[in-house]
Amino acid sequence: MQTHSLTHLLKSNDWLNDYEEQKLGETILQAQIDNMNITLQNNNLSILDAAHRQGNYYLHKYMSYIDTLHADKSVEGSLANLRYKLEIENSAYEKSLGNISETSKIITTYELITILLIVGAALGGTSEVAKNRLIAYPGFVVGGAGVIILLLFLLTGTTV
Repeated sequence: MQTHSLTHLLKSNDWLNDYEEQKLGETILQAQIDNMNITLQNNNLSILDAAHRQGNYYLHKYMSYIDTLHADKSVEGSLANLRYKLEIENSAYEKSLGNISETSKIITTYELITILLIVGAALGGTSEVAKNRLIAYPGFVVGGAGVIILLLFLLTGTTV
């Protein structure tokens, strides 16, 4: 369960890294678009017509990529999609932490019951060997408490 939880945490961090990477890429592309616009505006069209067409090609390519980044969460690779995947993995991680916590409570309850039953049986056995009934009474109480907790746990499902 802990491995499963850590897997969700790592996936969540991976999606967060992808999201941050795309945000940084968007900033770089926006800077390149601004630079390309300035270059295209300053160049003489008759002299650099091929360079102007190539600049327009890259400009449209960059703008298309930025449009993809700003699409809704149904578009793979968009910022909204990456944020959505991050939230899904993060909620799965938090859910698995809750499962681990609940399982730990159950294990702790069973450990308590086991200890009480062992101590009760040991006191009862000691009283039988020593032929001393005064030792048997605490053994009966401790073992009885273990049985009561076990029955409450099995019938109600609540942990101690």
